[in-house]
Amino acid sequence: MEKISVQKNKEYIVDIIDNGCEGEGIAKIDNFTIFIPETIKGEKVKILIVKVLSSHAFGKVIEIIQKSEIRQEEDCNTYKRCGGCNLRHIKYTNTLKIKQNAVQSLVNKTLKNKIGVKPTIRNGKSISL
Repeated sequence: MEKISVQKNKEYIVDIIDNGCEGEGIAKIDNFTIFIPETIKGEKVKILIVKVLSSHAFGKVIEIIQKSEIRQEEDCNTYKRCGGCNLRHIKYTNTLKIKQNAVQSLVNKTLKNKIGVKPTIRNGKSISL
């Protein structure tokens, strides 16, 4: 069994390389996947590992070292406590593209014949990003 180099309660500086289907940021440490809520692809963050499983880990942000240009201030006082919406920290038009990419990834995983997912619709109008 391969030794996991990520340890619970330790801090790491990571680059967010993608966003998952729930909007969480994804980073890798020695090819080991870390899921970090409230982060955006392209950011560099200091994290604390809060849970380690055999295939992946979960971290929480301590500091955002390099912010994404699509990050915005949350416009809801209960955003972090509520859990009802997980992309409030991202500009809305960019969340539409993230959602389209999440659906595209799920479709590609399940279908033998790949199909393209159309852009997410905003207020009844599709937006090309």
